[in-house]
Amino acid sequence: MNRLLVTLCIASLLTLSVTTSSVAYESPRKYGIQLGGGFGIYDMGDITLATDFLESRRSGSTVTTADAGPMGNLALIYRPSRHQMWEIGYNALLDVENLVENSAGDSLTTGQVLMHANEFYAKAGIVTYPSERLNLNFGLGLAYYNCEMQIQDEFTNNYYYDAVGRAFGLVGSVGLELGVSKRVGLYLGGGGRLANVTNFTHEATRGVRSGVTVLNGSRPWEVNLTGGYGQLGLRFYFDKVTEPIDFSR
Repeated sequence: MNRLLVTLCIASLLTLSVTTSSVAYESPRKYGIQLGGGFGIYDMGDITLATDFLESRRSGSTVTTADAGPMGNLALIYRPSRHQMWEIGYNALLDVENLVENSAGDSLTTGQVLMHANEFYAKAGIVTYPSERLNLNFGLGLAYYNCEMQIQDEFTNNYYYDAVGRAFGLVGSVGLELGVSKRVGLYLGGGGRLANVTNFTHEATRGVRSGVTVLNGSRPWEVNLTGGYGQLGLRFYFDKVTEPIDFSR
């Protein structure tokens, strides 16, 4: 009798498992991972003013300016329905360097502002379908920024090697996704961000942090990351459970 009950319980669980798997697999609910890279353009804020100031310190300087740089992306995707999408992710906004060099005889004097930032974001999205394999998605959300700078001013002997600032901002996106297979999508998109990083501090003395002011000024330093970006990546999707086995074949 006990063996019969155990057998019936196991059979019931297996039947329920197959039925649940089948329902879950047919559901539009999806989980995914997005991996990609891209290129961002930034307003730069006081970095541009600092470069102009460093250039003015010496005539005949060689100036290398930049307001853009590469970025890397990693995100988790949740699609609760065919036309909805949530995305939580991280963008590494890689090095953007502005450099001023002045050569006088055998000496070389430089001024450098090197910036990179981390962007953590959460977006809500809407998905439409121009065709079955191609979808167009729009996203809007909030972001948190951790921006780091290295300021090396040999003209006036000002150095900030660990300047860090933080801010909240907005991020939006629009993109096309081509379904390469049932589980993989190729994503091409772009968008913009609105964020101005303030409250920069650096470790002036060991264990003590103080505010960073603009070069040749007294107000707090600001780095404006507002701008646009382009992105290319792959999306890998997973259902809640694996596809059920077709025993009819």
